[in-house]
Formats: sequence, structure tokens, C-alpha cells
Amino acid sequence: MKQLFIFFLSLFCVSSLSAQLTPLRDIAVFQEKLKQQAADITSIESDFVQEKYLSVFEDKIESTGRFYYRKENKIRMDYISPISYEITINEGKLRMVTEGKPQVVDLGSNKMMNGMKTMISACMIGDLKGVEQEYKLSYFENPQHYVVKIQPLSQNVRAYIYEITISFNRSNFAVSTLKLSETEKDYTEFHFKNQRYNTLTTDEKFLIR
Repeated sequence: MKQLFIFFLSLFCVSSLSAQLTPLRDIAVFQEKLKQQAADITSIESDFVQEKYLSVFEDKIESTGRFYYRKENKIRMDYISPISYEITINEGKLRMVTEGKPQVVDLGSNKMMNGMKTMISACMIGDLKGVEQEYKLSYFENPQHYVVKIQPLSQNVRAYIYEITISFNRSNFAVSTLKLSETEKDYTEFHFKNQRYNTLTTDEKFLIR
């Protein structure tokens, strides 16, 4: 289960920020604008580039694919390169398809895994209110982005994840990058682009059979 938990985290939670960060001066205003933005989102489609860095290797491992999200807590990622595989989360289940072979895992019985599913959804729609009791949130900004750094309070979760960093575009509050730091040196980073909102009207892409 530990290996599955790390795999689950590395798939979803992602940038090195070129401009220096400063503490966000008015957190309440930012939270309210983020809440308003999240209220209007029912679905997201996006291209992504995933970069995984492990301190034992010199080069980053890069993957590309397509991301889908639909309320409530329905997530799908179709990896295109360098290999093709699919990850789907829906109704407390995780489905992985590799080389045409599906594997389904029940997340509902595992509180930690289920909690991370909620975190992922909160990251993608920008509504962080539901995670403040279990995570420490710190707010920053630079000329291009608002940045939220999230650290788990639970020692059990901290055994798997050191920090999550979310970068929001200042102009439209879209999530541009997510960075998951498993340790101080090892991390997985996602860059999102070509986002489309409220285009998915059915659950067809998220069916788990």
C-alpha cells in the first residue's frame, strides 16, 4: 500500500518559480476570489507535461498527456508519451490501465488515500477551504503567480509527502503548475496548458468497469 500511495501522489500532485516569492499581503481577498472562481467550475480539460526528478538520477523523467476533471472528485489522466496508460478515479475507486490491462483499487477503505483524492480535487479547482484542518497553508506571490505551499500536519502523511506547491495564474486563477515534493530533493512537477472549462457534460470518461 505504501508503494501505491507514493505512485498515486506522484501522478497528481506538481514548478520552479522564476521570480522570487514574497508573502501574500491580503490572504482573505485571494481566498475569496479563488472561491468565486471555483464555484463556476464544473469540469476541466487540460494538456500536461509531467517532470519527475529523483536525486539519484541526473536527468528529469518527462511524460506528456491529457488531464480531465469533473465534479465531484472525478479525475482521469491519459498518458501519451513516452508510454501510453490511463489513470481514472471515480466513486472511491482507482483504475489503472497499462498495455490494455486494467487494475482497479478500492480507495474508500483507506482514509489516507481518500484524503489525498480530496486534496487533488481541491488543488485543481482552487478551493482549499476543505483541507485547512489537516494541512498548513502558506501564501505567496510574484508578478506572474499566486503560490500556495501546503504541508501535511499528520506524521503519517508526512512520511510520504514533504510539501505540495500550487501555482495559480494571476490573471484568471487557473492552476498553471502543481509540485509534489516527496522529500526535500525528490519531486514530481506538472505543467498545465490549454485548459478548457465546463466542457464535460457526462461521466463517460470516468466510468470504472
